[in-house]
Amino acid sequence: MRGSIAQVSGDGSGCILAEDGNEVYFERSGIGGNGVIGGNGVDDLRVSHWVEFELQYGSEQLRAVGIKRLRRDVERRHEAPQPHG
Repeated sequence: MRGSIAQVSGDGSGCILAEDGNEVYFERSGIGGNGVIGGNGVDDLRVSHWVEFELQYGSEQLRAVGIKRLRRDVERRHEAPQPHG
């Protein structure tokens, strides 16, 4: 599945808004190490980043695992910075 990061907390968990409109919870352990996300993973995930992930049934709810940032966000990171404000 695909979606965008809707929330990231300090402990590395968060929510993804999937393309189907559902929010899916993720934990730090669900972030894949594909070289697109930085060495510690969560620090490179920001709200609105597009990601690809798999769903896994947990004991309480569905959760996202194998999260990988999509290429189009990585390419945007290398573009000229946008002015703030």
